[in-house]
Amino acid sequence: MNIKINAEKRKLGKRSNLTELRGKGLIPGIIYGNGQEGIKISLNVREYTHEYKKSIGQVAFFDITVDGKTYKTFIKEKQIHPLTREVVHIDFLELHKGKSITIEVPINFTGEALGIKEGGVLEIIQRSVQVTCLPENIPDEISVDVSKLNIGDSIHFSDIDVSKDIETNFSDDTTIVSVGLPTIMEEPEEEEEEEIEGEEGAEGVEGVEGEAAEKKDSEKESE
Repeated sequence: MNIKINAEKRKLGKRSNLTELRGKGLIPGIIYGNGQEGIKISLNVREYTHEYKKSIGQVAFFDITVDGKTYKTFIKEKQIHPLTREVVHIDFLELHKGKSITIEVPINFTGEALGIKEGGVLEIIQRSVQVTCLPENIPDEISVDVSKLNIGDSIHFSDIDVSKDIETNFSDDTTIVSVGLPTIMEEPEEEEEEEIEGEEGAEGVEGVEGEAAEKKDSEKESE
């Protein structure tokens, strides 16, 4: 997906200047070129967020226009504030014809697994794959059909049809998705309370006291 967005050049300043920039509703960023010095830019946060949301779940390319010149780029790295989750800085990498790039491509799962109808659980192991190829060969997504999976079945990367023009970070035996048995939480067994044999204990006490009384009566008779 291609996203068109405008940006302005900015000068390298202190960190406090970046904070001030963000306070004005702008996102600082940089466009890295082919061995050239990066172009420091600022983006309108509202415009960027509006356009970026359209690309969620897809591979996105950004056509960034700066001072009348358009740079075809993709996001190389994005810094997120740990508390507010706001974007605080973006690194863009310019695309060049004939030069391979490495980028994350989402995996899209289609169909309903047979095993789910039997009570199984779909376990997604990998949600994206890192691919290296020429820009024109980058797929929008990798599609995986799970409809034939029964309980205990898995799909490995070798089972997926991927273009030979693409290199990935997965080996053939990398598990992508599987259908497993539902997890059953077993309740802990309650410990059986030991029975207190109170009646037998009482009988034992009475027996001792009875023997002592009989002995005392016997002594009186002998006197």
